[in-house]
Amino acid sequence: MPLEKSAGAVIFRKENNNIYYLLLHYGLGHWGFVKGHIEKGESLKDTVLRETEEETGIKDIKFIDGFKAWTKYFFNLKGKKIFKIVTYFLAETKTKKMKLSFEHTDFKWLSYSQAIKTLTFKNSKDILKKANNFLIKKQKEKRSLNFKEKVYKVVRSIKAGRTMTYKEVAEKAGRPKAWRAVGNILNKNKDPHIPCHRVIRSDGKAGGYNKGIKKKIEILKSEGVYLKK
Repeated sequence: MPLEKSAGAVIFRKENNNIYYLLLHYGLGHWGFVKGHIEKGESLKDTVLRETEEETGIKDIKFIDGFKAWTKYFFNLKGKKIFKIVTYFLAETKTKKMKLSFEHTDFKWLSYSQAIKTLTFKNSKDILKKANNFLIKKQKEKRSLNFKEKVYKVVRSIKAGRTMTYKEVAEKAGRPKAWRAVGNILNKNKDPHIPCHRVIRSDGKAGGYNKGIKKKIEILKSEGVYLKK
């Protein structure tokens, strides 16, 4: 059975903290993504770059590391049954205006919910779901990393002889209700330049410490801080 391989991309852009996905309307009547045949000597990403420019005029796509998905299906061509595999990447652009090729009759930048409704084929909807879930996960990881760095910055600012509660650190780091997260972050810290021992409970007691509570109390005493028993 003949095998045909193509490569494509779920292309998105951001505007006012919202994500919009690019859908193309093909001459055959369906809505889908940028994709095309892999030409001789091309890598998968080379194909995506070329097809994106040829089909839309976009030249600035940036691939998002870690995402790759596939659609697999059969179709008939001149009486022959062909098995096709399309490899999809996820890519961001800052370009909004399109210059469509002759293969397409229209394009739309749509939110996830709108795009899911507009896509014609189920396998395309599945690809979009995977891409959107991937982006949401990446955004959460980024927010979590940003919060972690903010927590470390706040804790670094606590001078010897002073303390701050987990709640106060959370507030200064921008997430007032995330005091438990502050505790988890500090418990995993191995950097001696971040004085985790100076962060205590709201009731004046020591709280946790990855070198042991006894050690935490000893260090604080050496700095002139005496905690409630």
